[in-house]
Amino acid sequence: MMDETVKRDIISVLQQTLHFIEQEDFVSLKNVSNYTIGNASTLQDPDSVQIAVIIYALSKIMERAKEEHKSISKNIAKSLQRASAELQKNKEDNYRHEIVNLFSEISETDEKLLLYVQNVIDKAHIVKGSSIYGQGISIGRAAEILGINQWDLMSFVGKTRIADREPITDVKKRLAFAKKLFKVA
Repeated sequence: MMDETVKRDIISVLQQTLHFIEQEDFVSLKNVSNYTIGNASTLQDPDSVQIAVIIYALSKIMERAKEEHKSISKNIAKSLQRASAELQKNKEDNYRHEIVNLFSEISETDEKLLLYVQNVIDKAHIVKGSSIYGQGISIGRAAEILGINQWDLMSFVGKTRIADREPITDVKKRLAFAKKLFKVA
């Protein structure tokens, strides 16, 4: 059973996505994509990750295929509407079936779907790494914990201005965070 917070968030994201597709607002669609990637890294549930991949793939497809986006948009928009409606009716199995259909449609439209999946996972790890860094763990250690490239993490952290914030200097807080991170009692 899907968490209610996740469900509400996914419904909201699907509705925003539909609106931006209809408005041909690819910049805002990309912003929704970035939001969903951040959400996926925070929540780390399969439904959030799937939505992050779908929105990211859509933003990339529509960014590149401006001329042919109308036919792509219509088919995908219908699937997005059905997915949102099923989730609103609490029919999670039907919702997930629509998500599988969306992945199929995206795969038929763009053979780079697997690359998009990897990009979303990489970005989610980088967002998570920046959060760890923001809690006072060094960039090198945060990158090592998540198995990501230290330079990518540094680049992302530089854009977020996390480094400008007051560091956590309380050793007890840092230890509590590290225990929580590694799920140690």
